[in-house]
Amino acid sequence: MSIGHDLTVLELESQIDVLSRIQFVSRFGSNLVHIEGVKGSGKSWLAQRYLEKWCDDADQVLLMCHPNQSIQQQRGIILKQVVRDPLFNESDSVVDSVGRMLAGEKCNLVLAIDDAHLLSSELLSELWLLVQKAQSAPNWQINILLFAEKGKLTQTLSQMSYGQDNKPVDIDINPLTEEEAVTFAEMLVVRFAVDKDEKSRLRTLARKCNRLPAELVALGDKKTERRVIIRSVTRSPVGILGLASILLLGSAGAYWWLNQSSTMPISSIVDNTLEQDTRVALDLDGNPTSIDTEVDKTNQPEDDTHSIPPDVIDTPVIADTTEEEGKRVVVPSELVDSLVTEDKEVQEKPTLDVEPVKPEEKSPPVEKVPTATQEKADKPKTTSESKKKDEKTSVSTVTPDKADSKITFTLADKELKAISSKRYILQLAALTNEEAVQEFLDDHKIEGSARIYQALRNGSIWYIVSYGDYESISSARGAVKTLPASVQSLGPWAKSLVQVHREIDSVK
Repeated sequence: MSIGHDLTVLELESQIDVLSRIQFVSRFGSNLVHIEGVKGSGKSWLAQRYLEKWCDDADQVLLMCHPNQSIQQQRGIILKQVVRDPLFNESDSVVDSVGRMLAGEKCNLVLAIDDAHLLSSELLSELWLLVQKAQSAPNWQINILLFAEKGKLTQTLSQMSYGQDNKPVDIDINPLTEEEAVTFAEMLVVRFAVDKDEKSRLRTLARKCNRLPAELVALGDKKTERRVIIRSVTRSPVGILGLASILLLGSAGAYWWLNQSSTMPISSIVDNTLEQDTRVALDLDGNPTSIDTEVDKTNQPEDDTHSIPPDVIDTPVIADTTEEEGKRVVVPSELVDSLVTEDKEVQEKPTLDVEPVKPEEKSPPVEKVPTATQEKADKPKTTSESKKKDEKTSVSTVTPDKADSKITFTLADKELKAISSKRYILQLAALTNEEAVQEFLDDHKIEGSARIYQALRNGSIWYIVSYGDYESISSARGAVKTLPASVQSLGPWAKSLVQVHREIDSVK
């Protein structure tokens, strides 16, 4: 670690361990190394330190990512550092551009990318393809170091390398140990303090904060900033006098403004009270004032006849007439009695023929004998049960027919081997048996256009369903939109024919 006003570089044991592991992985062959750690764990310093002291024999490329960078800008920054006076198109993939610029020459390249979690998935896949191409080229050695925050690239890299023999190498950056944190704080923060009190304060803060290089360095930055501000003020007495005078003038102005705002309402209240007193003195001879007239108006009774309900009438009114609407209707008591008696007669008529049931008498238990109606009711059940049994037997007889589906597809190993290794295909699926492949082709109706080849993965044969062949990876990705919607939902991805040829040869 280093700080702005100190040229001393402090390498701790945990950091040396990370750097040596990166050197060991990248010394032999081509690899994609994923170095992850929490924010403030020193990823940027490790990336620059590795290029400075740990890989002197290789060509170096450094990319520091920012949120506002586009993929074209990131490609340009990488390619401009690969060769001198490069000629490339920023819209082309990194694999194609590097292949054209090197043109078969020997290459030993280390590409370090800081804040790699800001890269797009498209550029990450291009870098992964570049590493795969370097693994198959005898005179190429390309190592890509991705320094990213913890957990932000793990899922993307696992999806990108799914089903492949080679995987990215993961290296974790652990926090400093307690001894390393004390050494770090003493060497790069505490020793720059002015007095003993400041040093003791910094030591206390260093013990309380997290053991991360960024947080420990921040303690020294805050102290230095505060010291600079105090010194800039206290060095000039004229500045102190000017500041004091400004504060006095400001306080005096505020006091005057508060006094003015507090006296204005009092004077207006006094004027209003004097006017009211003069009005009362002038109206003592008995003339009613405007206040009295307003009080008299408020004390007068109000007309509330509109809220009284209408008068009760004794004569019956027909309900569907509109002339007497809004008035109360009085039904004669004789009419009500006749309606009640009629209702009772109607309710009593159906109960005349019903004999009362005696709940006290208990009959002895009688054995249940199936009647004719019960036998009729039981017959549908037996028939329904027999139908269910027939359906079960029919289903059991139908299922073996589905298993006898014919395999109509053929392997396209020779056809794919004949295509140039510089081209790309779209991988649609990876299945474990021929029946699943045939069902997949029939469901999506792509048997005439798909190519199937075998690959050996973890000691077992897999069937890879591929589609088309394209000149570049960008054109292969663009061809996904031309596939059927059911196939697009599976997420086809571009694959280099270099990898396809290697997988076909693994079966032999």
